[in-house]
Amino acid sequence: MSESSETPPRRRAVSTALRAAWVRVRRTPMLGPRLTHLGMLLAISIAASFAISPGLYGQQTPPLRSEDLGKPFSSPSPAGFKANRDYQIQDQSLTEQRRQEARAAVRPVFDFNPTLVTDLKQSISDSFGTMREALERAEKDAADNAPPPGKSTEPAKKKAPDFLQLKDVLPVLNAREAFEQKLFALEDEDFDALLTARFSREVELATAVLVEHAYLAPVATSRDELTQVGAQGLTLRDLGEGNERMSTAGTPGVNDVREAKNELERFASLPGNLLPDSSAALRRAVLRLAKRQVRPNLTINTAETEARRVQAARDVKDAVVEIKRGQKVIGDGELISERHLFIIRGMRGQTDRLDLFQLQLGGMGLVALIVGAAYAFHRAAFRRFRPTRKDAFLLGILLTGMLALLHLWVSIGDAIHDRYPRIPVEALELSFPIAAGAMLVRFMLTEELALFFGIVLACLSGVMLGNSLSFAIYALVGSLVAADRITRAKDRVGIFRAALVTGVINFLTVIMASLAEGKGVHGDSWIAAAFALVGTTLGAPILVMAFTPLIEAGFGYASDIKLLELANLNHPALKELIVQSPGTYHHSIIVGSLVEGAAEAIGANPLLARSCAYYHDIGKGKNPLYFGENQKGENRHDTLAPAMSAVIIKRHVTDGMEMARQYKLPRLVADAIPQHHGTRVVGFFYHKALREQEGKEGAPPVDDSIYRYPGPKPQFREAALVMIADAVEASSRSLPDVSTAKLQQLVQKIINVIFSEGQLDECDLTLKDLNSIAQSFLRTLEGIYHARPEYPPAAMSGPRPAPPLPVPPTLTVAPRPGEPKRTGSS
Repeated sequence: MSESSETPPRRRAVSTALRAAWVRVRRTPMLGPRLTHLGMLLAISIAASFAISPGLYGQQTPPLRSEDLGKPFSSPSPAGFKANRDYQIQDQSLTEQRRQEARAAVRPVFDFNPTLVTDLKQSISDSFGTMREALERAEKDAADNAPPPGKSTEPAKKKAPDFLQLKDVLPVLNAREAFEQKLFALEDEDFDALLTARFSREVELATAVLVEHAYLAPVATSRDELTQVGAQGLTLRDLGEGNERMSTAGTPGVNDVREAKNELERFASLPGNLLPDSSAALRRAVLRLAKRQVRPNLTINTAETEARRVQAARDVKDAVVEIKRGQKVIGDGELISERHLFIIRGMRGQTDRLDLFQLQLGGMGLVALIVGAAYAFHRAAFRRFRPTRKDAFLLGILLTGMLALLHLWVSIGDAIHDRYPRIPVEALELSFPIAAGAMLVRFMLTEELALFFGIVLACLSGVMLGNSLSFAIYALVGSLVAADRITRAKDRVGIFRAALVTGVINFLTVIMASLAEGKGVHGDSWIAAAFALVGTTLGAPILVMAFTPLIEAGFGYASDIKLLELANLNHPALKELIVQSPGTYHHSIIVGSLVEGAAEAIGANPLLARSCAYYHDIGKGKNPLYFGENQKGENRHDTLAPAMSAVIIKRHVTDGMEMARQYKLPRLVADAIPQHHGTRVVGFFYHKALREQEGKEGAPPVDDSIYRYPGPKPQFREAALVMIADAVEASSRSLPDVSTAKLQQLVQKIINVIFSEGQLDECDLTLKDLNSIAQSFLRTLEGIYHARPEYPPAAMSGPRPAPPLPVPPTLTVAPRPGEPKRTGSS
């Protein structure tokens, strides 16, 4: 068989295997919903990442080259080319320049040795001491080797000792060699002068004084070195104390070796300073000895200087040119310069494919992390936070749409700022009604979802505007206030009122943020705050009222305005109900009155509760005569089996749901139709079936599932109110005595039964709420069944007829002559 003939069976096998795997995945508990949630999170992350990363689709970086220098720049936008995100471009030439400047700023390090004078004086002392000891030994040896004195009676003639005769003696020669090794080689003239003075301690002290005088100031090698190396000053490092000090340019107070020697000559020439009673030869010898001892005690440390300069160059950070998002790089018609080429090349180097991939990945990751973290917290913290797929889809569309509108608004703001530079860009950004998103969510859904949406939108909008913390705080505060105030809006005026309050709060937020950032309250701050006030007050209601009908039509949600329309008794469904089932219509109106007051008592939505009550039994209009409130004497259930009657009764729920779809009722109103019965039993016919089974042996037990509503149980408070009110209103009709005590007992009994059956387990009602509901129902029922004064029987027969007037007596009037006779009454 050929390969082509084998391919279709293989493809079919692969397709069959994939379908089977998908079926297994869908049948795995919790795996299917989790995959759905992950898919929705991925889709929202991808869509939102495009909004918060304008570099993915914004204006392309122009391909400028060196040949374009000096030419006018041609831009497709009148505003020129602007950065679509923040850039940090490294400038290598500027970095190298700064490093060279840092190296040059390092002062050369000179080591100062303060112990040099002490060492020199010690060397002089040791050398002179050695010579004196050698002379003493030489004298002693000469005395021991001299001939004995003659026997002449003349006394011996005393002579002054001649030390020059001892200079060739071996001990003196050895001492001279040691002296010159420790100090320096002496000329014979100087040695003879010192030898003649017997290297006395006085000569030693004079030499030490000269040496010490030479080092009254630090001594460097040469003045030229100081001038060239230390033109900007020196760093003097004291090797003795281990500290450093800075010396300014010119190095005042520092001598070089030549200047120090000149100072010694000047000092020695002054009368009385150097051995005034000695010979000139000795003074010259001492001066030359001291001058030859002068050496630098301030020397440059080349290694340390170079190490410090290398470290200073390393400490210089790379020069970075920061380009902010929205900053104009080059205007339309502007001449292209080297600076433009450098920035454009840097931007192009950071917007290659890898960079775009990183932008996309980073944006997706941020969106996923923010949404996931906020979702996990809300789901754990709020019992009512259980968004459906449709809710999540709406939130994703609103989130992406608000971010896209914000990006568009920022682009328009940049163009306006280019045209009118006096208007701050920040003011134009703050004028966007960012709070409209959370306002819409709260207007359509719940406060928990509005809080979740406000947090996510605030974080992502701050990231979108260059990681602006101030804008994120501004968006969060405005969203929370708007979501809170829109709850009280029952009409269009209420929406504008909520937007006005939000605008005032936004105004204060901008002012406080300016103070917190240390900018103070200046002109731009007041302009930005005013734009925030006007933009929120006017823009948020416009967006809410524009998108509300679209969301209601596309998703089936109901705002309070929509609920007001549904609560209007002229709705076609209610008109049909009053014609087909007048008793049911009257029952629904009374249930609406009950639940409206109870919803206000527990903080639920009264409009939603009343609307749910009006439409909860619209399915009874299909078979009105099978329900007691519409029957007039004849009961069609008398000829039916209890099970068949229960099926007919339960059918009004499915008929009602079908009519809800036909009339496009909002989701919550439609959900109240099956939820207002929950999973309760059609009690009348169930007990009728039980009575018929009594006494029948071998009869199968009554299956309560036939008589039980399919549910679900009430999922929200308003549906639970309809369930309780429906049972209370129906039961109150059969009360022979409608006194307050009886009504209170009835209401409490029904609430206890419904609660004990577990019908309220899945809605957010507390025991305190049930107590408030009971009190509200009692007040409403007392108003319906209020006591009337008993009329007397005569008052019911109407007014009596007026008695006939008495007939006056007939009078006879005598006629005048020629007139006929007349009669009349008095």
